[in-house]
Amino acid sequence: MKRYIVFLKQVPLSTKVGIDPVTKTLKRSSAMSQTNPDDLYALQVAVNLSRQTGAEVVAVSMGPASAQTVLREALQRGAHRAILLSSAAFAGSDTWCTSLILAEAVRKIGDYDMLFFGKMAIDGDTAQVGPEVAGHLDIPQVTSFSHFESVMPQGVCVCKKMEQFQQVLQVALPCAIMVGRDAAELQSPTLEGWRRAMQQEIVVWNEKDLGLDPAHVGLMASPTRVVSTHVPEYTKEISWINSGEQFSLTLNTIINP
Repeated sequence: MKRYIVFLKQVPLSTKVGIDPVTKTLKRSSAMSQTNPDDLYALQVAVNLSRQTGAEVVAVSMGPASAQTVLREALQRGAHRAILLSSAAFAGSDTWCTSLILAEAVRKIGDYDMLFFGKMAIDGDTAQVGPEVAGHLDIPQVTSFSHFESVMPQGVCVCKKMEQFQQVLQVALPCAIMVGRDAAELQSPTLEGWRRAMQQEIVVWNEKDLGLDPAHVGLMASPTRVVSTHVPEYTKEISWINSGEQFSLTLNTIINP
């Protein structure tokens, strides 16, 4: 059976997110959330291809219970089933520990043809998790994916962006694909999809289900260390200009301080 696994992340909807003073990690409960935009395009690419090949699309997210909202949206947009990776042991994981967890989830799901990731997450901008998962699983990866040229039983022919050029690659299956916002056009969710998503069960796995040692994941196991964080402070002065002459003088001062 053909299977595509799509990874989606819950990210803050606003930039006004609190920082934990001890762990230096985001207080994700301090802001409204959304599905990471690039991940929705990865899902759309997988769903479009699934309609051609008949493959099953499995949506996976790692996060707290609230991340089920992300998976409900994935189901609404065409995913066939959804899995949430959730545990207090996963909290604070950096990209390395996150990729370890996701790779174990892939192994537990079983046979698959392609993994789909958004190019990067707007709350981290590292673009590391997808390639790291591919590394853990020892499978080929395609970054900056543009489109599929063809799909064959043993591999795919893909086009990727290389600045102003395009590169065509033949890639063996299974493989990992990193998708940006220019790779697909998002389709509008439907009422039928919403009903299906609301009725479907979301499976939840923790570190025990994945056979992971809690000491190897989470904040303390993460090799990345955030030393300090701060919120930039901006100040500005406002003055009222009452005449054209005053405007000319002000503009001249700005140009020739």
